[in-house]
Amino acid sequence: MKTCKTVSTCTPLEEAQGTHMFDILGYSKHRGMGHDRDSYIRSGFFTVGGHNWAISFFPDGFSGYGQDYISVYLVLVSHRTKVRASCDMRLVDQYTGCSFSVHNIGPRIFNPADTTRVAPQTPCFIRRDEIEGSAYLRDDRLTIECVVTVFKKPHVSETKPFRVIDMPPADMTEHVAKLLEEKKGFDVSFIVGGGTIEAHRFVLAMQSPVFKAELYGSMREARPGQCITIKDM
Repeated sequence: MKTCKTVSTCTPLEEAQGTHMFDILGYSKHRGMGHDRDSYIRSGFFTVGGHNWAISFFPDGFSGYGQDYISVYLVLVSHRTKVRASCDMRLVDQYTGCSFSVHNIGPRIFNPADTTRVAPQTPCFIRRDEIEGSAYLRDDRLTIECVVTVFKKPHVSETKPFRVIDMPPADMTEHVAKLLEEKKGFDVSFIVGGGTIEAHRFVLAMQSPVFKAELYGSMREARPGQCITIKDM
């Protein structure tokens, strides 16, 4: 039965990455806004991968967690477009300028039509007592850094015939026979009854365990090119 083999190739995903810094001045003055869905401060819009995003900051926390946590979300602002993306929500040390990851969300779908348009999917961003009195808060200033990576659709090549490499036939026996016929490549000689017989060491070793031991083993009597005298014949 005749069969065919084909192949197609998927290349790595194209990525677009961007970082947005949301600088919140007068952190303490924003307290007391409440815990409902409208009690937030939104950053300016920023674009990554052709899509608009924003950061929403709930100073008192969202959905009843205001006593202990602040809530921070990345929000997909663009409409009618599902986006596969990841994000790393970070806080900036006000003394060193270095940022430290608080929530790192791996690649997933952001759908503007439902709650998956925001990340992370928890109102517990960080405890308030971990911020207040720490290096993240200095002169009543808090800086949130968000690194967004957008993954575009992978590219798949057209289907092509799979290239098969034709291997030459195994004709070792034919080549060995030709060497013997042409009397080339002899590397051992035997003196028998006053005459000399030339041979190939590897052929003798393949055919006889005795010759293999004599020519290649610990009891070998000859090196390539030497003669072996066989007595009593």
